[in-house]
Amino acid sequence: MDERLKAFERLLTIMDELRAQCPWDQQQTFETLRNLTIEETYELADA
Repeated sequence: MDERLKAFERLLTIMDELRAQCPWDQQQTFETLRNLTIEETYELADA
């Protein structure tokens, strides 16, 4: 298997594990994340 694909699969596994164990992550929806995402986008543009 391509090393990049393995690395991406590992990333997805880590993300799944972190989200499954974090109460805050479990409560998030697209609606609750919308403002945070917009905020982060502005911070990225300012960097």
